[in-house]
Amino acid sequence: MDLIDDNNKMVLNECIEALGLILEYNLKDHPAHQHAIRVGEGCALVGEKVGLKPKTIQRLYYAGLIHDVGKISIDLNILSKKGPLNAEEFEAVKLHSVYGSRIVASLHELSDMALWVRWHHEKWDGTGYPDGLYKDELPVEIQILGAIDCFDSLQTPRMDRPAHTPDDAFNILNQYRGTHYNPDIIDLVFEMHREKTLIPGRSSEEFLQLKDKYINFPLNGSNDYFGEYYGIMGLYPILRLFARVIDAKHHYTRGHSIRVSLLSGYVAKEMGLSRDDVIKTEIAGLLHDAGKVSIPNDILNKVDKPTKKEWEIIKYHPVHSSEILKKVTPFSDISEIVYNHHRWADGRGYPEKNSPDTANIISQIIAVVDAYDAITTERPYSPAQLPSTAFKKIEERLGSQFNREAGEILINTSPKYINALIDMNVEKFYPDFNIM
Repeated sequence: MDLIDDNNKMVLNECIEALGLILEYNLKDHPAHQHAIRVGEGCALVGEKVGLKPKTIQRLYYAGLIHDVGKISIDLNILSKKGPLNAEEFEAVKLHSVYGSRIVASLHELSDMALWVRWHHEKWDGTGYPDGLYKDELPVEIQILGAIDCFDSLQTPRMDRPAHTPDDAFNILNQYRGTHYNPDIIDLVFEMHREKTLIPGRSSEEFLQLKDKYINFPLNGSNDYFGEYYGIMGLYPILRLFARVIDAKHHYTRGHSIRVSLLSGYVAKEMGLSRDDVIKTEIAGLLHDAGKVSIPNDILNKVDKPTKKEWEIIKYHPVHSSEILKKVTPFSDISEIVYNHHRWADGRGYPEKNSPDTANIISQIIAVVDAYDAITTERPYSPAQLPSTAFKKIEERLGSQFNREAGEILINTSPKYINALIDMNVEKFYPDFNIM
């Protein structure tokens, strides 16, 4: 049976929600606050209040989930700075709305959201960026998105400050009324907060009703279009965006997800797995480290051995990976695969020990390829080692840590063939991207 069939009409919606969760983890927003989700919900609520069309309300919600996607292109040292940014750093951060619009515009089914992402920091008085729009030059969707983004950001903890109290946030937002933001929109935000329609930090009952009314419908707008046009191959553009977000966590992992995906797919084919299982292997390899974006950079970049507490945080990343993928219905099997990709062939490993016969073969394929790529690429705790060294380490652990058949296929493959295989196929996931 195909991984995605014509009856699954909501897969694009689910992918964006999963992407929003990855971005939430990656940008280190407070886990109980979920800034991107709150922005999406607030935009939808205000959008209905001002009488936007149902389809616009839906797309504005999803634009809220991914409005900060361009931050994956900003230097991590700037994003993780624990203090105020200097002028040069702030100029770099301001580019995130431009980068984000380019990313969204490259995804055909989301391209009409690209201008909303580009302009979400434009101001009512023309002082915003990147294009200096003034008053009615700002579409009403932008007026809503910008105001809600500010309203929630003030109450979200950041690297350079704690969260503002609700009272302080309202005072600051009121100061922006008529300058940064359309006063009518600000008045609506205040009114809806008083009515408890718009509640920072959690979903209101009104939003849950609105979601059933406007949002829980296929984004493509057609009952047949997704099945006819997309299929699983059609999801690759958004899946490679997932990989970009995951691998952007820090420069040591650049290209890791794509290499693991392609090489795992090769091993799966050599083992004689079915077409559907090979596709599952490629997707699981691409997304296996999705949960790693929840690990703080100071732990990921640590040269010394992690402390017991830090190691527990690291070991939890397969759980987060699984939670993210569970949001996409066709990926329920894949969520189990990534959950187990650090479980050993003999049942040891993490996030929990189990008997050897419960270890999924795809998880074991990804485990051995993941180890190979980690050994042969530079990491904070280890310089890149030769493929021959990686092969020797894997061979020593066949039957215990690694599945014997998968491991033997890998170590009997020429490194030159591995490099050529990845180079030839990388465009399927990541056009114009140097992963070597």
